[in-house]
Amino acid sequence: MREIPVLDEKEIQVLCERAKTIIMAHPAPLIRLARDIESIREFGTQGGPTTPQFDLLCASPPFVAMSAQIVERFVRHFGHGLFRPPFSFLLLALAATGPIAAAQTLVLRGAPIHRHDPLHALIRGLEAVFASHPEALSIPVRKVLAPYMLNPPGSAGTA
Repeated sequence: MREIPVLDEKEIQVLCERAKTIIMAHPAPLIRLARDIESIREFGTQGGPTTPQFDLLCASPPFVAMSAQIVERFVRHFGHGLFRPPFSFLLLALAATGPIAAAQTLVLRGAPIHRHDPLHALIRGLEAVFASHPEALSIPVRKVLAPYMLNPPGSAGTA
């Protein structure tokens, strides 16, 4: 079984910023980050000699809380390994589709078969993130993930 790296908080922040930069710089259309950055639509409409990705990197808007927590989960789980094969492919998935979409796909389709699967702890952590932010999920996804949520939609005590 793979050891989860031990990182100090400063190193986690640095690696999260590095991952965020890679995600924002990906050449795919910025609309992929619509669930991850509130003001993303502002960056695709500006004309000029720079790309929307460059404008986004210069502005460096924050991720919504859920996206930031997802990126942090990946960094805490893989450490520097997130930036090297084979786990760099997970960072590429975060960049190509956005953190929320990539994590949602991993949770829904990548459920580990056994406890010793290297993704088991990561997927459990992502389920906890989704449980604490159910509003970020689409209605069909909420129904699928409802068993993992702390307050499933329609349960007593929700407004």
